[in-house]
Amino acid sequence: MGIFSEQVVINRDIEGVESYVMPTSATDVVTISGSMLGGSLHSLDKNNKVPSMTAAMLDKGTIDKDKYKISDILESVGAELHFSNTLYHTHFTGFCLKNDLDTVVTLLAEQVRKPSFSSDELSILKTRIIGNLERNKEDTKKLALIGLLRNIFPQSHPNYRETIESSIDLIGKVSTQDLLSFHAKQYGLGSLKIVAAGDLAPESFNNLIAKAFGGWAHKKSEIPRIKEKALKTKGATKEINVPDKTSSDLYLGQAIGIDRDHKDYYALMMGVYVLGGNFSARLMQSVRDKQGLTYSIGSSISGVSFGADGYWSTWGTFAPDILEKGKKATMEQIQLWFKNGITEEELSAKKNTIAGSFKVSLDSTSGLSGKILSNAEQNRTVSYLDKYPEIIKKISLLEVNSAIKKYIDPKNMFAISAGTVA
Repeated sequence: MGIFSEQVVINRDIEGVESYVMPTSATDVVTISGSMLGGSLHSLDKNNKVPSMTAAMLDKGTIDKDKYKISDILESVGAELHFSNTLYHTHFTGFCLKNDLDTVVTLLAEQVRKPSFSSDELSILKTRIIGNLERNKEDTKKLALIGLLRNIFPQSHPNYRETIESSIDLIGKVSTQDLLSFHAKQYGLGSLKIVAAGDLAPESFNNLIAKAFGGWAHKKSEIPRIKEKALKTKGATKEINVPDKTSSDLYLGQAIGIDRDHKDYYALMMGVYVLGGNFSARLMQSVRDKQGLTYSIGSSISGVSFGADGYWSTWGTFAPDILEKGKKATMEQIQLWFKNGITEEELSAKKNTIAGSFKVSLDSTSGLSGKILSNAEQNRTVSYLDKYPEIIKKISLLEVNSAIKKYIDPKNMFAISAGTVA
C-alpha cells in the first residue's frame, strides 16, 4: 500500500463518470482536474482543428452567461477555470477555495454542457490563433520539430504534424456549425474523469458532481485505433532556411517502434535521460559546458501514449556558422553512448533524480490531481503511482544498455535544421 492506494477515494456511482478524490493537509485549497475523450483525433472530418477550437471556446460564454459574467463569478471568489485540448482529450483544470467549490463545479458543468459558441467570439479567437501561428513561422525550433515528425511518421499517425501554413488554413475554415456538431457528438458522459485534491470530503464532492453533471447525455467514444506505424528512416539531412536568424535549431531523431506500456520502455527512457535528460546529462556536460557550442541541448522520448509507437530525438540550438560543428559534436556523443552504453554510476544518479522529481511533483494539490488524472486516462489503477518509484529503482544496467542497442540506430537518424543557412 502507498499514499495513493490509501488516500484516493474512487467513485463510479454516476454512470459515465469516474471521480477520484484525494483529501490532503492543504488548508482551504482545492484543485480540480478532469478530461473526456474529444481530442484532435476525434475530429468529424479532415479539419482536425475543430476539437481544439471547441475546447478553446468553452470559456467564451455559455447560453446563459457571456464571458464577462463568467469572469466576474470566478474573480469574485478568487477561482480559476481553464480548458485545453490534446490529441485524445479535452481537459479542464480548476483552482478554488473550499467554500467556493459548489460555485466552481456548477460553472464548470455549465461551460462544458452549454457553451454558446458565439460567432463573434469565434472570429476573435481565430484571429488571435492565426496571429500566433504566423509568428511561429519564425520559430526555428518549432519548424525543425514539425519537419522531423513529418519525415518519420505517415500522415494518418498521431505523431504526424501539419505545416504551419496548413494549420492556418484549417483554423480559418472552422465555423460555429463545426463546433456545434462536434460538441453534440463528442461531449457528454461516458469517458468523463474528474479528480479533486485538497481540503475536501469525497462524499460532498461526489454529491456536487452528481448535481452538476446528472442527466447529461451519454456519448460512446474510444481512443482511435492507430492504423499505421512509423516510417523507416534512412540517414538523411534537410535544411529549412529562415532568413535573418541569429541561431539555428537542430533535431536528430527516429522512431522507436514501442509505446509507454512496452516492457522495454522504462529502460530505454532511462538511457535517453542519461544522454540528454537534464543539465547534468552527457550532452549538456560535453557539447555545452566543455565545448561551448550551444546554450541548450537535450534528448527525450515522446509520442508514446495510448498505444502510439513513439520517437526519440535530440535537439540543440547553435549559431548558424557552427551548426555543422555542433551537429558533429552531438553525433559523436550519441555514437559513444550507443557503442559503450551508460555506467552504473550514471544510472544510479539518474534514478535518484527521477524519483526525487516525482516526489517533488506531489507537493501541491495541482501536482497530485494531474498525476492521478493522467494515470486514470491510461486506465491504470492508482496503485501504479505508488509503484512508480520502485519501477524506476529496479531498472538494471543490462536492461538499459540492451534497450539502447535494440531501439537506437545512429546510422539511420533523420537530421533537420531550421535557421539562417550560413
